[in-house]
Amino acid sequence: MWAVLAKLVLGLPGVLDGLFGYLQKRSDNGVLTNGQNVAGDVTVAQAQLAAYVEERKALAAERAAQRLSPWTAWMIPTAFALCMLHFGAIVLDSTFLFNWRVAKLPAPYDQMEWCIVMAVIGVAGIAPTVRRIFGK
Repeated sequence: MWAVLAKLVLGLPGVLDGLFGYLQKRSDNGVLTNGQNVAGDVTVAQAQLAAYVEERKALAAERAAQRLSPWTAWMIPTAFALCMLHFGAIVLDSTFLFNWRVAKLPAPYDQMEWCIVMAVIGVAGIAPTVRRIFGK
């Protein structure tokens, strides 16, 4: 009986060393996995930022080309002027009750009008709106 108790007491440090070794290895694997996840997130964020910068460069080049072209230089200012004229007519009609009955634009065009105004004042990108207007 004393021999079993002695083996148990003397073998306890070896069992604990094995348990702590296993827990340490598991912790190391968790740290390695989290480190790889963080590195992956950083890589994805860098790629998104690089793509955003390239998109902005392409948009700037497109706008510069449009400003130089006599065919496209008038399109955006004309579309903006028509949208503002429509908005102005709606505001005047609703404010002073002129009974002009200025109608709201139908479903796809009302959003397009809003996009044109927001793009010209600098809130939204102009490229999707231009594609929708001149894409057909």
